[in-house]
Amino acid sequence: MLEQFYNQITQINSAVNNVVWGVPMLALIILTGLFYTLRTKGFQFTHLKEVFSNTVSGILKTNKKTKKDKNSISQFQALTTALAATIGTGNIAGVATAIVVGGPGAIFWMWVCALLGMITHFSEVILGIYFRKKTPTGYSGGAMYYLQYGVGEKMKKKTLGKALAILFAAFTFIASYGIGNMTQVNSIVDAMGTNFSLPSLPLGIIIAIIVAVIIFGGITRIAKVTEKVVPFMSIFYILIGLIMVVTNLNRLPMVFTSIVTSAFSTKAIAGGAFGYIIKRAMTYGFKRGAFSNEAGLGSSVMAHTASTEVEPVKQGLWGIFEVFFDTIIVCTFTSLIVLSPTVKVNNFYDQLNNMSIEQTTVTLAENLNEDGSCNIVSNEYHLMPIKLNALNEAKLLENLPQDVQNYIAIKAYGKIYYVEKLREKDSKDGDYFFSNLLTMKLNPIKDNEGNMLADENGNPMVDQLSINTVSGVSLVTYAISSRLSHIAGKLVAIAVMLFAFSTLLGWSYYGTKTVEYLGGTIATTVYKIFYIVFIIVGSTLKLTLAWEISDTLNGLMAVPNLIGVLLLSGTTVSIIKNYYARKNHKKVKADISYFKK
Repeated sequence: MLEQFYNQITQINSAVNNVVWGVPMLALIILTGLFYTLRTKGFQFTHLKEVFSNTVSGILKTNKKTKKDKNSISQFQALTTALAATIGTGNIAGVATAIVVGGPGAIFWMWVCALLGMITHFSEVILGIYFRKKTPTGYSGGAMYYLQYGVGEKMKKKTLGKALAILFAAFTFIASYGIGNMTQVNSIVDAMGTNFSLPSLPLGIIIAIIVAVIIFGGITRIAKVTEKVVPFMSIFYILIGLIMVVTNLNRLPMVFTSIVTSAFSTKAIAGGAFGYIIKRAMTYGFKRGAFSNEAGLGSSVMAHTASTEVEPVKQGLWGIFEVFFDTIIVCTFTSLIVLSPTVKVNNFYDQLNNMSIEQTTVTLAENLNEDGSCNIVSNEYHLMPIKLNALNEAKLLENLPQDVQNYIAIKAYGKIYYVEKLREKDSKDGDYFFSNLLTMKLNPIKDNEGNMLADENGNPMVDQLSINTVSGVSLVTYAISSRLSHIAGKLVAIAVMLFAFSTLLGWSYYGTKTVEYLGGTIATTVYKIFYIVFIIVGSTLKLTLAWEISDTLNGLMAVPNLIGVLLLSGTTVSIIKNYYARKNHKKVKADISYFKK
């Protein structure tokens, strides 16, 4: 019964996710960026020097707040709080997965998404500052406020504005327990348990206590932590990336060439439409870009609205830098880590002659380098050689079927088995991938008590072949191990821990602000208590479905937010023009807050 319910939820979520993160939604995110790029005359490009001079160069002079704003934070702290939630495990695992599924070209489209996302996020932050409200506990702002007061009150669409605001707040509130909480702590305990043998539950309790001490101190305490953790974890990960780049310097031209050429590959799959690979690369590149930098989702706006900065445009510049740093810098380093090294492993077909229940990593690469190595990710897609079920397993047959040309022989423990080939006409979308690496092993037959059964010679009895593509964190770890050997896993584990921990802090604030909007200040205490409890729960579970549902909720947040951002484009452009008119010493009244009019 429970398994049936789980499968039903999975199917429903999958159907919704295909719509939420399908071509229409991704097109909406991109078209919003294009629309604002045209309306602002390419602001993110023409004002790039101003962005850096007022953010990176101005950190020291802007990283202070006045004493009267004890419940607010500096511009830099607002940025690091936003980045704490934005830079997460997706910057490692998500980017690597996008490359495996969409090819190196996915990175090119991820860059395009970021360049357009910079102006979208700039606009979101401007609206967030403009429509935020001053409360006894500091500023309250975010997409729900510019939806209610901007779309609802200013544009006189009260019902629409309020409905969009409630939907956004509700989606964000639920997502905060998933993508911002349980999935993150699960990543921490998995990484630390695998590489440092730390037990899950005690580690989960320790994380919960640390997070509780921080988030119950409010946004100021969260910001004090993130302004130290985010720069440290970013530098730590970038240094790993630089080591990989320097040690593979001669391969960089090839890497960037593969990114560009793969982005425009017109090769079809299984007789499909011309240009299928382009569509696939674009879809996964845009999806990873949007999911990573959150431009268009409206989430990180809440962190920016806690800033002491009163000028919407000035804080908006930090929003542009946030997207640039998250995607163009951090995600690009992940792509270079994965695409630059080469590895030497057994060939897939050779390994079939010596299979066992021990997991082995093999390569599908046909074209090897002169030294016998191959790229970790191929420029051309692979078709899975074996026909697999939903669990990535193939049944072993002891007798060769009559249609022998459709089967492959496997040798294991002195016996020969047969598995069915995957014919291209029977393939589905998920059977194509760009990773050269696979993990494979035989699954032993077990009795009701979980004990492995053995034959008369004492060898394990087997019934299935299990095959998986190397993807996500595993792919990044494998790539780093090509240069840093046995410490690769520990380095990646530390990076995952830092990224996930910072996300726990950032998303706790997002959830708190949405609960405050929906239920008032008192409700936020209850929310935080449950947030801590969910950290402990998340440390003990396998959360594949939680990841998938969180992915869906993240996308649903974008729907009401982008509607509001597009409807309020006139207000955004007016605020920008007002700021630069005053900056150029024109005598116009400052238009910096909706509630000060």
